[in-house]
Amino acid sequence: MYYLASMKIGILLLLCIFFAACSSHRAIVENRPYTVLNKGIAGNNTNDLMKRVSADVLNEQPDLVILLVGANDMINSHKFVSYQQFDNNYRALIKSIKDKGIALVLMSPLPVDSGYLFQRHERALFQQDPNSKLDSVTTIVKNIAAEQHLGFIDLNRIFKDRGEPGRGAHSLIVNAANMGKEDGVHPTKEGYQFMTTVIYNYLKKHRLLRKKHKLICFGDSITYGAFMDGAGTTTGDTYPALLKKRLNGK
Repeated sequence: MYYLASMKIGILLLLCIFFAACSSHRAIVENRPYTVLNKGIAGNNTNDLMKRVSADVLNEQPDLVILLVGANDMINSHKFVSYQQFDNNYRALIKSIKDKGIALVLMSPLPVDSGYLFQRHERALFQQDPNSKLDSVTTIVKNIAAEQHLGFIDLNRIFKDRGEPGRGAHSLIVNAANMGKEDGVHPTKEGYQFMTTVIYNYLKKHRLLRKKHKLICFGDSITYGAFMDGAGTTTGDTYPALLKKRLNGK
């Protein structure tokens, strides 16, 4: 009897040690710092992302990729692609990332100020209104996300619901009144802060942060952080920089 009792006590002690070790390991994993990489390049469309997805995403072995692309495909007259080509490219990008077991959150491109845009791009080259094209791309991205059960943040709709883009000083999109630039495409510092809050809240709500500690923000000039301090990095006022600070409680 004494022997059996000793065995039971020994087993209980081992189980306690095992579960304590597991809990400790889990706490260490869940509390380790988040790594966020800014893999945005100004002027990129889906063709460009296809060329660099291996080097900039797959080789980095992230846990989660936040993908934002489509504006240049639709509103940059030097980078136009058809809706079908966009769909094909987008699906190929997703497949290459998913095949490596990497989680994905897709985001739709922001609405733009067509008046400013036509100061840089010839109006005659557009068979449709720029925002109509962006609406179509948003639908494509939304449908792919639903079809493949991927995360989706409709930045296009979220910014429109706030009345963007506007021409006033308080607009979240760069304009003459707030930054002295007739841009109409890229977020202001406040716009990036707003974006970051939307993204962070989405990741938290959908429980995408618990075990995903290495994130890559992959995209074009909006990910890059045009006009911002720290453009192309995770310092300053880019959304990857602000997200990194938010994730790490800074």
